[in-house]
Amino acid sequence: MSMPSRPALELTNELLTATDSSVRARLIALAVVESIKDSACLVHRLLEGDEGPMLLPVGMAGPVSMGEQMLPADSDLVLPLLAGREESLVYSGAQVPREEYAHVNVSRSIASLVYVPFSQAGTVVGLIEVLTFAEPITAAELERLADLVTLAGPAILAAEEFERQRQDLLDSVHRMTQLYDLEKSLNATLELDAVIAMAPAKTSAMLECQAMHLWLFDGDELRLMAAHGEDATVEIGAIQTPDEGYVATMAHEGEPLLIDDAEDPRLLQRNTALESLSEEQRTERVTNALVVPLMQDESEVGVLEAVNRGGGKVFDEDDQFFLSAMAETVSNALKNASLMHAERKLEILEALVHVSSEITSTLRLDRLLQIIVNSPQSVLPYELSAIALDNRGNLQLKAVSGMASIPMGDVQVDRLKDLVRWLSSESSVLHARQTEQENAEEIAEAVARYFEGTGYRALYALPLVDDQGRVGMLLYAASDPDFLDAAQMEMVKILAAQATVAIRNALLYREVPLIGLLEPLMQKKREILRTSGSRRLFYGGLTAAVLLFLLFCPLPMRISGEATVEPQHLVTIAAPTDGNVEAVAVREGQRVTAGQQLGTMNDWQWKADLAATQAKYEAAELGMEASLAGGSAQAGEDRAQVEYLRTAVARAQSRVDSAELRSPIDGLVATPALQSAAGEHLNAGDPFAKVLDLSSVVMDISIAQSDVALVRPGDRAVIKLDSYPQQTWRGVVNIVSPLAQTVNDERTFAARVPLENRNATLRAGMSGHGKIFIGYRSAGYVLLRKPALWIWQTLWNWIGW
Repeated sequence: MSMPSRPALELTNELLTATDSSVRARLIALAVVESIKDSACLVHRLLEGDEGPMLLPVGMAGPVSMGEQMLPADSDLVLPLLAGREESLVYSGAQVPREEYAHVNVSRSIASLVYVPFSQAGTVVGLIEVLTFAEPITAAELERLADLVTLAGPAILAAEEFERQRQDLLDSVHRMTQLYDLEKSLNATLELDAVIAMAPAKTSAMLECQAMHLWLFDGDELRLMAAHGEDATVEIGAIQTPDEGYVATMAHEGEPLLIDDAEDPRLLQRNTALESLSEEQRTERVTNALVVPLMQDESEVGVLEAVNRGGGKVFDEDDQFFLSAMAETVSNALKNASLMHAERKLEILEALVHVSSEITSTLRLDRLLQIIVNSPQSVLPYELSAIALDNRGNLQLKAVSGMASIPMGDVQVDRLKDLVRWLSSESSVLHARQTEQENAEEIAEAVARYFEGTGYRALYALPLVDDQGRVGMLLYAASDPDFLDAAQMEMVKILAAQATVAIRNALLYREVPLIGLLEPLMQKKREILRTSGSRRLFYGGLTAAVLLFLLFCPLPMRISGEATVEPQHLVTIAAPTDGNVEAVAVREGQRVTAGQQLGTMNDWQWKADLAATQAKYEAAELGMEASLAGGSAQAGEDRAQVEYLRTAVARAQSRVDSAELRSPIDGLVATPALQSAAGEHLNAGDPFAKVLDLSSVVMDISIAQSDVALVRPGDRAVIKLDSYPQQTWRGVVNIVSPLAQTVNDERTFAARVPLENRNATLRAGMSGHGKIFIGYRSAGYVLLRKPALWIWQTLWNWIGW
């Protein structure tokens, strides 16, 4: 075997350096042009197309460019080579008409046209086309091409194989990314209905097809729960049994099913549903289908079906594997949502039992109405609940959630009263929803007016009716049009039935004790009338003096309540991602500053991932630069790969940076036994430490709901704590909490008093007593206000509206 020439060795080194087939083809063309003076070269690749062999230009050099068409594989110029001839074909310029090489653009006349085949394993895989301009090609020049031609076939085919492997790897990475995005999207919500609706849409976006269906078992039957795309052969809610369709048959067998024959009897049976539709209603027939099972804990819960692969293709085994992987993600999302749905049902039942026990525990009408509108808020996502009672055919508003009493002149309450007056004529359940697709004109005018004034977009009103007639109306409102699901509506109906009975009993009971109040008063009156005149005069004078004192003597009025120290800033530092705590740098009670390191997480794996990703990025960048230098069409794809890896490097670097757990504020470490956390494994979001800022605190003074209307921001407050009985703290009320808290069945509101705490004397959780000064009032108001309110409320409950 003769030794290769020096240019051939140099070309071999250059070919080994390049990895893309287009770059290698261009290097071969440049070597040919350098070997033959005043020439141009095109390298063609012989490929099998749908209509037969085709010659595809993959590289060129010299003063030549491609025209609008390719070199025909059946051209008389190259047909002998494709028929098996291995020698070169040489044509003189005068011998070949210009039309025969119209696939190239040249501005000069050619002296000769040469076609040299290159092969692999004895099979012609391409042609080297040489055009000379000054003189015809010589035998010596053809001899110099021998070594170059020998390298062409293996070099280009090896590069194409490398490109195929790289593309397969990119496709695998792309599919893994798609599966991650699918899992992230489906796990973004735990609402079962949302997951069911989202699953076909997300999977069809990843596996292009005409339609994607989600079938779930309903007992022994298979029901179509959701779909995405157009498929007139089935509709939402359709049910299949094993003898009615291939989907149910596959579901009971539990094995994936791939049908790629349009004449398969199972598809023909499926397409019979199109015969009953008009031409306008018909969509494309089902010509291929792919069905995979949805498994949960080794039990099948349904199937995922794709019909008619996109792009005119049919489903293959790769698609089956990909859809099976997506089905596993969908199954996990459905399982999580189902568990949440079951847990929510249990929570609703527990709340219903609790509310029922509260309703039956009292016969005080005001207390009963407050329980009905406030207690279900833990499980019913309403923003407003109200109850109105019937008075001779008209509804009167009696209780509103979050309000101890109905205030006069409040704009929101006035709008609610107008709505209640309109509801007086309604005798059935009203469920009004205003979505983006529905205009306010499609809703009753009174309801639309209420929505416009309040910002709410949903109203659910139920009449409270028993065998004696209508008792009242219970209504809920929210800004979310779909704030109630089926289970919650069922709870509302049960609650309404219990409330109807309880309200009727309370209305009957409040009329009974009237005689018990009047009898003691009549007895006292008779005793006074039996006394002597001087004694009556004494009593009268004493009564007058007391009245003058109560009416005209001012006394300071204070509202008191339990005081509790609350921190203004309490920050929890959580693990940014899964990992082990490597070291802890602080301890409980230690003072730290903003940005100070509290601990570190084991980041060796993250650093290794960063290094690996960085290496891939640099390799991809070199490949892109080579593609750009060679003018390859692969440059666009290489650029996309570089951008993807650049983002991956940034993510890996961010994860390494997050390994250091730092405090965002100045304060004290409030986590007990923090140093023992070293070596512990933390999941993403698990708390690592808490930092408490005690430079300032808030004193929460509990105010009874009967006194909250008297307290205003700006009122002076005095606090004494059990921990420091000889020290007094003074401040000003900053905020009166708008939300009540229930403590020992009593509703209270918090008056918040901010205080400086530079020396950290006050610690979170300390308790004591606070007093709020609200000004001077008459002695009668100060001393008798609470008894008078109790008497007035009792009389109002007993006597009437």
